[in-house]
Amino acid sequence: MPLSPPIQLSLCMIVKDEAGMLPEFLARARGLWDELVVVDTGSQDDTVAILEAAGAKVLHRPWQNDFALARNFALEAASGEWILVLDPDEHVSAEFVAQARALLDDPQIGAATVAMQNHREDGHLQEEHIVRMFRLHHEVRFRHAIHEDLTDTLLPRLRQTGQKIVHIDAPITHHGYERSHANGRGKKERDVSIIEATLARDPDDLYLHYKLLEQARFWGDEALARRASPEAMAAFQRAPASALGHWAGELAVMMVDGLGHMTAQESLGTLQIISARLPQSPAIAYRLGELFEALHQYDEARLAFNGAQKMQGEAINKQLKTIRPLMGLVRVALTTNDLGAALENLRMAHQLAPDDPEVAFAVRMMPG
Repeated sequence: MPLSPPIQLSLCMIVKDEAGMLPEFLARARGLWDELVVVDTGSQDDTVAILEAAGAKVLHRPWQNDFALARNFALEAASGEWILVLDPDEHVSAEFVAQARALLDDPQIGAATVAMQNHREDGHLQEEHIVRMFRLHHEVRFRHAIHEDLTDTLLPRLRQTGQKIVHIDAPITHHGYERSHANGRGKKERDVSIIEATLARDPDDLYLHYKLLEQARFWGDEALARRASPEAMAAFQRAPASALGHWAGELAVMMVDGLGHMTAQESLGTLQIISARLPQSPAIAYRLGELFEALHQYDEARLAFNGAQKMQGEAINKQLKTIRPLMGLVRVALTTNDLGAALENLRMAHQLAPDDPEVAFAVRMMPG
């Protein structure tokens, strides 16, 4: 009797009522996994039938408002040497499949980050590099009820083995926070509830303050932003420097914007004080440029917008280093009657993102 081929890669997922998303997900991920392990948390549609037809091992577990618990339940059932974690609304490409499979036989690699892209409805491209692929080990497990993460348990394991983390260049497109999809699934209510409950237990979790303000920004919920910003500010002031991740610049901007009832001058001063604690941030530089622009301090605005483009630090929202500061320079140039500079910066912005709403509008309005 022939032996079954070894299971190199187990794809682990959490699902509930994903029948609408799964056919495209499965088609795009063809050839990616050797084993598909899925935790179903109470589907009422054809989710389970679709997955079983695709050969998945489907586990059933009630939803307990804790993503880490569900993720780890899948890990316990996986038998591959490698784990890849995806959700049904995260679509890969053939290039991603090839690049992920190419890592499996390299003994020097212990984990990989992926480029998770969110195409926001305001035209912004948000991209984060996050660990989603790693060698299975009983000590490597997820933590945190929401925006779960395993780096706290993965990094010590990699130090033991001497293996490295590499990056998969081919991006993953995340559709979960497209409003039409997210609204229908009650994602805002679910996520805000879990974040606030977790912060009630640990008010110093600065990353979750960032994610709560991100929810307020995404949904345009000014009341949530006003409620969350003072608490985030207090946690920020208590936090050691080691707690300030690469997202801290965007947190600072959202905190200041969420405080409300401040003039542009007051917002500028507050953000400058906060930014003194942080490494260079395209998010802060761009927001400072906007505030200088609002105050008619155009030389300072130019410096800030140019600085945002030149910064080397990682930006979650890639447009804060590209399109947005370029369009800031366009606005300043038009206001100061420098048509040549406006046209040149608009040309560069149009090359990068011709469909961006602000770029497209400026192209239509620009002479010639």
